[in-house]
Amino acid sequence: MNATKTSRSRFLTVGLFLILAVFVMRLFNIQIIQHNEFLAKADAMQTTKATINPARGQIFVQDRDGNLAPLVLNRTVYTLFADPSTVEDAEAVKNLAQKIAGGQLINGNLAKLTDEDLQYVVLARGVSWQQAQQIREADLEGVGLQVDSERVYPEGSLAAQTLGFVNADGEGQYGVEQFLDEELAGTPGLLQAVTDVRRIPLTIGTHDVSIPAQNGENIVLSIDRNIQFQVEQLLAEGLKNANATTGSAVVMDPQTSRVLAMASLPSFNPEEFNKVTDASTFQAMAVTNAYEPGSVMKLFTVGAGMDANVIGRESTFYNPGCVQIDDAKICNVERRVDGQMMSMTQLLQYSLNTGAVWVLEQMGGGSINLAARQMFYKYTTDNFRLKGKTGIEIVGESNSVIFPPDDPSGARVRYANMTFGQGEQLTMIQVIAAFSAAINGGNYYQPTILLGTTDSSGKTLRENQPKLVQENSLRPEVSNNLKEMLQQARYLGASGKTKDNGFYVGGKSGTAQKIDPVTGKYSDTLTTGTYIGFGADKTGTPKYAIMVRVDDARVGGYAGSAAAQPIFDVLSNFMIQYEGISK
Repeated sequence: MNATKTSRSRFLTVGLFLILAVFVMRLFNIQIIQHNEFLAKADAMQTTKATINPARGQIFVQDRDGNLAPLVLNRTVYTLFADPSTVEDAEAVKNLAQKIAGGQLINGNLAKLTDEDLQYVVLARGVSWQQAQQIREADLEGVGLQVDSERVYPEGSLAAQTLGFVNADGEGQYGVEQFLDEELAGTPGLLQAVTDVRRIPLTIGTHDVSIPAQNGENIVLSIDRNIQFQVEQLLAEGLKNANATTGSAVVMDPQTSRVLAMASLPSFNPEEFNKVTDASTFQAMAVTNAYEPGSVMKLFTVGAGMDANVIGRESTFYNPGCVQIDDAKICNVERRVDGQMMSMTQLLQYSLNTGAVWVLEQMGGGSINLAARQMFYKYTTDNFRLKGKTGIEIVGESNSVIFPPDDPSGARVRYANMTFGQGEQLTMIQVIAAFSAAINGGNYYQPTILLGTTDSSGKTLRENQPKLVQENSLRPEVSNNLKEMLQQARYLGASGKTKDNGFYVGGKSGTAQKIDPVTGKYSDTLTTGTYIGFGADKTGTPKYAIMVRVDDARVGGYAGSAAAQPIFDVLSNFMIQYEGISK
């Protein structure tokens, strides 16, 4: 019996020792080997982290007196979220979300309420203050609200394509909202604290973190609110009169290349961007769409010829009506002056293709040789900077298409066509910036839509200074001559003397055939009409530049003069009055 008891005692002792050894090994494993792993799990369970969303920067414009007007503001809304690991009644949370915030629910996220491995699931965005109050009153376990904001547009669709919009994830899309998204968005903050099971902070400890959010910058656009409004109204009326549905207009300060107005139609309401079915409606076409500008290019051709000293303001040429360049026959639209000697001003007045080709020939000593093409290319790309993006602060800017002088695909014919705006593709913002340099004395400024930044009181924090990119795009005396020639060409043609009421206004129209998508050839019915011009004070100093584009107008005559110029005329008269220009 004693031996049996002794044996049992030894067995129990060994068993207890083994059990104790297991506990010791397990504790050693937990406290030493897996210490960091379990510590991390404890922190994750006991610590609540919350992102503090910054306020997105607001967007303002000015009027001519410097008064700020808001185009984009923020409205406080809430994000409804849940912590599935602490949700006690998933069905009640689901019903609450559907009842109160049904229209703002995030697709598929309600199904995640039963996944206890998750601690943060966004159920709805854009919850109003009234909805938030109802959610708070329900007092359901595991449900929370986070302060957020959404964009509000006091002026509705005004300058919509220039602005762009902010999507449901708070990301800027299109326009300046996307281009300046980083500056507008700001930097999120962080709030971290040890909490109880109801996510209520317990104490301030070593794990508690509070990093404030940095709000986004409030930006001020160079757009003048009153000019923008007039441009949109008059562009819409002009398109209606021309039986056209698509068009764009830009108004620029030619002394700085600051954009004073930019509009494209059709447009949209940024608060209802999700209702737009055609994404091209979001684009600022003056920046994103390159096209063949037509005869407005002749003013650059004449300016380049005078600057290169191959022609002068008083030069004349014989106008045969048509010229043969290799296998292509190039003719004028205006045939009343065939067989006559024409001046450079008359070249612009009657928009003579043969005259533009003649200027190109003078660059090559009388023929369209490589030297002529190289000189024309240099002025187009270097002096007028028509190759390469301008860098304007609007997302999606298109580049130009200009073939080099040694391009084998019909170089002579192509360059002859380029002198009057076909066979190349440019954007409106490229053209009007180059035009501003051509008439302001030869100084090319980088076009900009940004005037600067401001604080909440309207005080300017940082001003975006005009950036002079190149001097002497044209020599000052050549620029002055070209400006006067454009004024005379407008005054003598297309009823300019009555349209401008004695004010100093100059300009040039252009009509370009478009490629028929069916035939792949130039269409006789599909056209783009353009008019570009300026208004100056009595000293001859240009005060504004305007460019108008109309696509596929259904109106008698040529689209540049019949569809685009009437819009320019009324805009120009408005600018004369608005700027207080005297004769």
